[in-house]
Amino acid sequence: MRHRYTVLATIAAGILAAPGATPAHATQSISCTDMKFDSNVDILLGAGPVPNVLRVLIGIGERDLTTEPSLPGEQVVIAQSFDDGELFRIDLVDPQATKRIAAIRLLRGEHDSAPLQIGFVQIEDEPPVGISCVGP
Repeated sequence: MRHRYTVLATIAAGILAAPGATPAHATQSISCTDMKFDSNVDILLGAGPVPNVLRVLIGIGERDLTTEPSLPGEQVVIAQSFDDGELFRIDLVDPQATKRIAAIRLLRGEHDSAPLQIGFVQIEDEPPVGISCVGP
C-alpha cells in the first residue's frame, strides 16, 4: 500500500514539473465603486472574444452578494452576460434561478490610457446605485 502512494506521488510530481503541463489562464478584472466608496462591484473575466464572466462580487450597504461558493455572502448565479462593445450587462439570479437578484449595467468609454465604464448596480427592488469602473 505504501508503495502505491510513493508511485502516485512520483507520477504527480512529474506531471506538475513538466513544462507546459497546465495551461495559463489569462484573466482581467473590472473594479467599480460608487461616489462615496461604500459600495463596490468586482467582476473577474476570463480570456476570450466574448464576455466570459467568471466571478462577480457585490457589496452594497449591509448586503454582500457573490457567485463564488467559497466566499462569504449571499450566493447568486450568473444568469447571463452580454457585451456589445458599448453596453455590458450582467444579470444575477438566486441559486434556483427563480428570480433576478441583481442587475449590473455598464456603459463603456474607450480610451488608450485607461478604459472607463459608468453605470449602475441594482439589487432586487432597491434603487439603483450609480458606479464608475476601471478595467478592460
